[in-house]
Amino acid sequence: MLSRKILTVSVFLSFTLTCFSQSENLTSSNKVSSDISIAYNSSLIYPGLRLGIELPIYTVILTKDSNTNNATTFIKDRFVSVKTGWYHHKDFHDNLYFTAEWVMRKTRKSGYFTEFSSGLGYSRTFLGGTTYKVENNGDVNKIKSAGYNYAMILAGVGLGFNFSQYKKIPLSVFYKLNMLTMFPYNSTIYFRPVMELGLIYMPEIFLKVLTNKRIVKK
Repeated sequence: MLSRKILTVSVFLSFTLTCFSQSENLTSSNKVSSDISIAYNSSLIYPGLRLGIELPIYTVILTKDSNTNNATTFIKDRFVSVKTGWYHHKDFHDNLYFTAEWVMRKTRKSGYFTEFSSGLGYSRTFLGGTTYKVENNGDVNKIKSAGYNYAMILAGVGLGFNFSQYKKIPLSVFYKLNMLTMFPYNSTIYFRPVMELGLIYMPEIFLKVLTNKRIVKK
């Protein structure tokens, strides 16, 4: 009777481990290099620049049946992105802003990817032209670096191509559309669409962080 119970438990454990190994066959933690991004940054027709660092958090590689020749279906990457952006609105202001974003990127084996990001930030505008202030005693003084401070919420969607998936070149090209929400803006909320067109450089050794990688069978 005891031997039957042991046999039953053994079969159950064997079946459970087999099912688990089919659903997830590798989990590893290792230090991975961060990415560097640079982009032409444009608010409507107003030119600018955006620079940033993408800190990898984890990667999930979803696969088909391991018996097929084309096993990998797509890669899901998660990053924390820290960026600074600027654009010049002639005769109005220059806007310098800093953001921290959560980025979700999905890359196909061909190298094409899509992504969504959301985050928080801080914006400082600098008014165009010369700004003066009239004091209570009637004196008129010139104000240096006149402008305003804003809190920001932003969200963006983008697409691109990762050359490392195709020709082992550590570069990606991307296009992205962000919506900046700045407040308080004259006691209201100000919406500003901003476009990015740029490059992501993926060096082998740069600001490495500990991240997890999972390979999962579908």
